[in-house]
Amino acid sequence: MRSSIYKHDFAIRYDPEVDDAKSVFRKILYSVVVKPIKHKKPQVIFISGDSGTGKSLSAISLMDEVLDMQGIDIKDYFEACNIYTPLQYPTKVDAILFDKKLKKVNTLCMHEAREVVKAKNWASFLSTSVADVNAMSRSVKRLCTIIVSQFIRDITTDMRYTLNHYLKVKRYIGESYARVEWWVMYKDDRDLERPKIMKRKLNGYLIYPDGSYRLFRPSHIRIKLPRKELIDLFEQQDRDSKASIIRSKLTRLINEMRDEAGLQNTKIIAMLQYYTEDLERLRAIGKRTSKGKWKLKKEVKEMHDISEDEFRQFEKLLNDKLKGMNLLTDPNEVAGHDDDALGEQPETLPKPEQDTEALE
Repeated sequence: MRSSIYKHDFAIRYDPEVDDAKSVFRKILYSVVVKPIKHKKPQVIFISGDSGTGKSLSAISLMDEVLDMQGIDIKDYFEACNIYTPLQYPTKVDAILFDKKLKKVNTLCMHEAREVVKAKNWASFLSTSVADVNAMSRSVKRLCTIIVSQFIRDITTDMRYTLNHYLKVKRYIGESYARVEWWVMYKDDRDLERPKIMKRKLNGYLIYPDGSYRLFRPSHIRIKLPRKELIDLFEQQDRDSKASIIRSKLTRLINEMRDEAGLQNTKIIAMLQYYTEDLERLRAIGKRTSKGKWKLKKEVKEMHDISEDEFRQFEKLLNDKLKGMNLLTDPNEVAGHDDDALGEQPETLPKPEQDTEALE
């Protein structure tokens, strides 16, 4: 009897002669994700799992199915639906909420970016972004937001109350699908003074052709890998988004190691020698500020193909060297004067012997 049915997440029609595992999964997904969104209830899904288990690919498969059931091909909006680094977050969230071209698109995935930010910063970003997206999706546009990270503890306890679903992904070597354990999150507030965030296994009823109801509580759901074209798009966009950040971090690390070892970038040393040999060369790349420091033009980075960190290092070393050569005037002495020149200095500047030796 229907009165005996306890709390469940779905009730779907099932014909053993017609339905296979995929069609059952799509019906369940429609009931627990798509249908609530259509009824103006945003859904937040957290996907966890060890590295290499296929968390991001499982998220893409879920988004593909959710959009497909609404008549949308995710390939046409793939970049807009995926956030690969925290730097992309403001722009992409704004676009998915307000861009008229993305009006029908209602899925957004924040992929793990632990490798490009510190663990503490990643956890802080996740907690903040979950709160922001949840608030904006309630007031502006109902979304299915998917968050990919290794551990649920990456978000604060308060933010866990905003989650609707918790998925844990496992994948064994050689398998073309992921085994996904699916829990529904809910708040146990029987004790009003100490409410708890709880989870229970996804469960519901299969309605057979004869009208009978049978309880269905899957131990796990098999989610196949996305289409190859989607995998290729993901890998390329993920790599391109994170490459510049990783390169910058590696450059900074290398420079720190050089400094600790008493070494310096030979390219920067050569640039120092070149520009301090002739005053006109020095004037071409910058000018002295009212504070008595030499400020480089931003074009120097492109001229010499150096990174932002190398640019800052060059500017710092250049100021140190000019100061050591007594070519930077005390700021009190230059106040009110045109700082486009170094004052009465020879057109050819002296060359310290130590710099020549360093290049050798």
